[in-house]
Amino acid sequence: MVHFAEMTDEERFARLEHKAAEIRKLLFGALLLAKEIWKEELFRTQEGLEIIEAVEKAEDSFIDKSQSDRFKRLEQTLDVINQRAKSIFDLMSYVSKYSRPD
Repeated sequence: MVHFAEMTDEERFARLEHKAAEIRKLLFGALLLAKEIWKEELFRTQEGLEIIEAVEKAEDSFIDKSQSDRFKRLEQTLDVINQRAKSIFDLMSYVSKYSRPD
C-alpha cells in the first residue's frame, strides 16, 4: 500500500474525495436510523417536528455530480456532511432533553 505522502496530488485528492463520499453516505444512514428510532418521541412537540423537518432536508441534500470542478464537488460533499452531522447533533440533543423513560 502506498503511503499518503508518497502519492501524487491527484491520487491524494481522489482519496480525499472517496473518504468524504463515504462519510456522507454513513451520515445518511445514521440519519435514517435515528429518525426511525426516535420518530414517536419527535412527533410529541413542535420542536421535535422542526427537528424532523431539518433531518428530512438533510436527507434530501445531494451532490451535483455533473459539476466538472472537483473542488466544487468536494465542497458540496462537505456541505452535505456538515448539514447531516448538524441534524444528527440536533436530534441527539433533543432526545437527551425530552426522552421519557419507559
